[in-house]
Amino acid sequence: MPKSFLNSFYAFAQTLLPHQVAWLIKTHQLKDDEKISILKILHHNLIQPRKPISFPNHIDKRKYSYMKKWIPARLESIDVDVFYEWLCQVDRKIMTDSLSLEDEKDIIRYVKNYVHPTYYFLRFYELMQNYRHFLLIRVRHDNYHVIGEFLQKYESEYRRTQAVYQQLHDATHDIVSQYKFMGENSRVWEEKLISVFEDETLDGLNRYFAIVRLTFLYYVYKEYDRLLELFDKLDVLFEKGNFYSPRILVNYYGNRLLVHARENDLAKAGYYGYLSIRYKSNDFLQYLNNLSAVLMRDGKHREALILLTGSFPDFKKTLSSHNRIGFASFYIQALIRNQRPDDAVSYAAGFLDNHRDDIIQNRWHIFFTSYAYALLEAEKYSKILSVEKKFNLLAKEEAYRKKAGYIPSFIWIFELARYKELLITSDQLFESLYETSLPNIPDKHKFRLMKEMCTELMGHEPETFQKLFERLFKHSSYKVTPRFMA
Repeated sequence: MPKSFLNSFYAFAQTLLPHQVAWLIKTHQLKDDEKISILKILHHNLIQPRKPISFPNHIDKRKYSYMKKWIPARLESIDVDVFYEWLCQVDRKIMTDSLSLEDEKDIIRYVKNYVHPTYYFLRFYELMQNYRHFLLIRVRHDNYHVIGEFLQKYESEYRRTQAVYQQLHDATHDIVSQYKFMGENSRVWEEKLISVFEDETLDGLNRYFAIVRLTFLYYVYKEYDRLLELFDKLDVLFEKGNFYSPRILVNYYGNRLLVHARENDLAKAGYYGYLSIRYKSNDFLQYLNNLSAVLMRDGKHREALILLTGSFPDFKKTLSSHNRIGFASFYIQALIRNQRPDDAVSYAAGFLDNHRDDIIQNRWHIFFTSYAYALLEAEKYSKILSVEKKFNLLAKEEAYRKKAGYIPSFIWIFELARYKELLITSDQLFESLYETSLPNIPDKHKFRLMKEMCTELMGHEPETFQKLFERLFKHSSYKVTPRFMA
């Protein structure tokens, strides 16, 4: 077989996700042993990327071509987002009186073969309500009877599904309020959310919404073990084809990156991070930012820089200030890690000029920490002080300390710059570093990040940071790689 053709199949394989192929293996009904072997190799390479198996050259290229067409078609048949697009398209045609005969045949066929529950049951039921109006005004009694029976049969389920949907909205409000504003105890929702997730008689959308809210809840309470238990259950459902769409899968992989990073399992975090960027959803840049942060924590600085540099087209197109500032900040850090501090300073200054208001309003802490660190590496200590004064960053820092993810990264760099400019003594520097670290020590993840930061900054003032290290971190059991991350 021509090498170029097999290379094309390898490129196709790089677009697939483990749960997609796991479901295909469980349900394929293929009769050809060679096609089945291709499927098994795909699965092996996805779950064990460090021990890949080559695709055989002796297999007829037509079988590889068949698999390239068959796999997407099979996956599309269970893709909930593809079905949702169809729902929206049909609804638009109903409302604009442009429904075709083939469209109506598809609707009736789906209703007659309907198996409850589906992922978008709520939306489908409401579409059938609209379709019934469409039929009634045209005196179409045949189809009207079929649709009427469906609506009557599932009316109680529709009401129940609506009620659960509203409860999830209430839960979301309480959970997010606690995270952002230290509001009421959101723990009261945990049992309800678990019951919704585990209720196989409910529609998939409500069940998945419950998963998303449980994920947020466990992040709020830092119960990563409970979160991993939840993810393990979700793993099984994904392999069965439940809740399937590429968008949902990469969101799941992105969340697994976060929890494994907090548990300091950087290898697993990186594995899931790369999976999360195989499909370009609206959250692609967010997943890429998180992956680049993990790679830098794992010492893979060149890998992170290549990844970020190659994603500039996506960065330039994003409408999200949050993701734009995050990308720029990690790009600055990647330049620093690759011994390019002057480039990092230049890029940071230019980005600040162009996005000043967005930075101040949205993610000033991560950006100015990265900028200050670039200036520190370039030995431009007075510039750090002038930037702080110009944007009143110490006042912002005081308020920012209440944030859930806060660590004293900016204040440490700022105090170090003051010391370099002979504005404070080494003892004063130590006291400031020590005092700002204390409130964050009980949090295992923050403690680990501070230890990494201390190790990294030690090269700028060995005596003081060595003293801090011995006071806070020397006897800790947390394994740390000497890397700094804002």
